Amino acid sequence: MKAALKTLLSSALLLLLSQSTFGQTVQTNLAKVSNDFEKYHLVEGNVPEKWEDGMRSSGEKGTYEWWYFDSHLADGSTVVIVFYTKFMTSVNKALEPYATISIDKADGSKIEKSVYCKPEDFFAAKDSCHVKIGKSYIVGNLKNYEIHFENEEINFTAQIDRTTESWRPKTGHMVFGEAEDKEFNWVVSVPQGKINASYKYQNETVNTSGSCYHDHNWGNISMVKLFNHWYWSRAQIGPYNVIASEMIADKAFNNDNIIVFNISKDGKTIADNGEQVKLYGTYGKMHPTLNKDISDHLIFIYDNPEDEYRYEYYLFKEKTIVEADLLEAAVGKGLKYGMAKLFTDIEPAYFRFTGKAEIKVYKADQLIEKYASSNAVWELMYFGNPLEQK
Repeated sequence: MKAALKTLLSSALLLLLSQSTFGQTVQTNLAKVSNDFEKYHLVEGNVPEKWEDGMRSSGEKGTYEWWYFDSHLADGSTVVIVFYTKFMTSVNKALEPYATISIDKADGSKIEKSVYCKPEDFFAAKDSCHVKIGKSYIVGNLKNYEIHFENEEINFTAQIDRTTESWRPKTGHMVFGEAEDKEFNWVVSVPQGKINASYKYQNETVNTSGSCYHDHNWGNISMVKLFNHWYWSRAQIGPYNVIASEMIADKAFNNDNIIVFNISKDGKTIADNGEQVKLYGTYGKMHPTLNKDISDHLIFIYDNPEDEYRYEYYLFKEKTIVEADLLEAAVGKGLKYGMAKLFTDIEPAYFRFTGKAEIKVYKADQLIEKYASSNAVWELMYFGNPLEQK
């Protein structure tokens, strides 16, 4: 009776959810994660080496790169720091280094600052993560990092110690097109870590600690030409750490979907075959000004017939902490913005959410573990127009 009731409830839940691949059932392999380790001079497996967190692009026209960090701190705040070689919407321009910091405090207030530097004042090592933009910098070796962000208003410094092994999906290279020469690449240097942070802002000095995450992306063609949109998330839930993302390719690549998925337990990866994962989301609600559909709740289900365990990862949105028109962020308002929309025909938007996460672990269809967390963070990056929901 209980088994029948569970099956009925599961079926009802899935009926309330629309699969986020928008009804597509046939993959064409025009968008996929490459398994060609020899091509990229990589050690076979899913654990990166130290040099893989160094600068991987040339920084020239047609390339982009960024190093991303986020953290949940004991004082209730969320911090996101990103170092960029250039604006995501300026891929075909030369090097334009800048870094950003965003602190969302427990009282609802926000600190958002940026720093910029000339190309000649930018430095990035090839053999490890060592990036410098003006007085701001990152130094790390996959295990330990120091981050410093500084401008005339804020001085932020943090030390990070990795607690979960570094990871990449296969080669970490997502390739597009029949020639597989268009790339978007991803290394997760710190899936989970401990952070000690201190900063001075205005008349306030803060010393705190918490958990953190760091990844690294780069590519050789504008993401606008590769993707329609993606969801990305990460959460620490009990002894588990989860990284989950579904990326929907542009229509030029048949809107193929790529799912990247990693579950680690007690610091070690235990499941990471994205091809065995499906994403479901509540019916998307259209944003009133940015014209993108947003699902309030998501479920990633990992069900590999070769694995005795099934994992269900739930995200329940409580708060939108960032909603941004990326075109406006790149060119500003006014005439430039209007001309850019007219000639590019793109309306990229970015959303970052916080909320609750839950993981359920099944063995032989029996629930054996269940954990929840109130510190989940995830994002929706939209490059194209919403696809038809089915």
